[in-house]
Amino acid sequence: MNTREKSAAPVSQGAPVSHDAPAGPHPAHTLPMRILGLDVTATPSPRKPLTLAVCDLAPGDGNAPDNRGSDMSGMPDTPDRPGAAPVLSLHELRELHTLDDLDRLFGGQLDAGFTGGHMPPDAGWVLGIDAALAQPLELVEQLDWPRHWAEYAALCGAMDRTAFRDLLRGVSAARPAGQKYLYRACCRRAGAASPMNTVRPPVALMFHAVAPRLAAHPVHVPLLRPLSGLSDNARVALETYPGWLARQLIGRAPYKGGGATDRAARREARTALLKSLAGLAGQPAASPHGAVAVPSLSTGLPVLTIRWNADHAARMLDDLEADLLDALLCAVLAAASALRPGYGLPSPAAPPHGVTATQLDVEGWIAGLPPEE
Repeated sequence: MNTREKSAAPVSQGAPVSHDAPAGPHPAHTLPMRILGLDVTATPSPRKPLTLAVCDLAPGDGNAPDNRGSDMSGMPDTPDRPGAAPVLSLHELRELHTLDDLDRLFGGQLDAGFTGGHMPPDAGWVLGIDAALAQPLELVEQLDWPRHWAEYAALCGAMDRTAFRDLLRGVSAARPAGQKYLYRACCRRAGAASPMNTVRPPVALMFHAVAPRLAAHPVHVPLLRPLSGLSDNARVALETYPGWLARQLIGRAPYKGGGATDRAARREARTALLKSLAGLAGQPAASPHGAVAVPSLSTGLPVLTIRWNADHAARMLDDLEADLLDALLCAVLAAASALRPGYGLPSPAAPPHGVTATQLDVEGWIAGLPPEE
């Protein structure tokens, strides 16, 4: 596949933003606010782009597009009424074709072009990213990398893609059979692949594409690089895992990829995911309660009303790899986290059972993932 991927050369993005004094827990955001969701590929191109869901999150009496569309017949309207759940409105599904677009996104240069809603260009955002933003503490210690995330992310970015891949493969090759990969605490909790994986899925290469670029911009990254003195127009990035949320909503039914014989079933799974997001999960088909999304009780996520239009629905259903749907799932997790103090992340002052404060500082945590099992 032809690509315009540019990380085969060393990343030259300047020094990482300094690791400020630890900031206190951030209060829940006030509404309205802009929410973004980013599905990542390590080698973006016009054929396999990065996908960005551009949304806003408003109080429950705000206006939002109708979420009934192709293959979504029977879906009820969402009640717009004071006191209703906050409304997450999807306004745009955008494609980004090069890794340079990540620098423009993290640096705020794309903000003025976002469509829909009533947010000013300098409103800031909370962004959910479907990529491992950090590496395991054990790996950082073994390779004698700096403990500060921004510093070791920049160190990794100074390597070209091949050198970084070969470094991790060398570490894996030296480990015992059955223990080739090291895992972060949050990866084990979420059932996610190791950030050392270089293939199937290439999580390490997505880290290499994203983390050094993110570290080079003044973006608040809770746990990993908290910035002090934040305002509501700050730019905030969270690691999100759409596969985990999908499992809470429809179980382990595959909803992406597969061969020709799998396509009908996987489209049905994508339809089920959209209906779950629209609030039909666990309710009778003729539910009188509208489209208030109630994720599985095990998630502990705040209740949201999630809306899109017919064109969005058709594109998400037709996308065989579900990149567009995953971008929306990332936005949902970012929105739910933004409604919680400290983004709902565990605190190093009181880490989850079996997890150390140092692990949280070095490894971070996946937004939306309950700290305790």
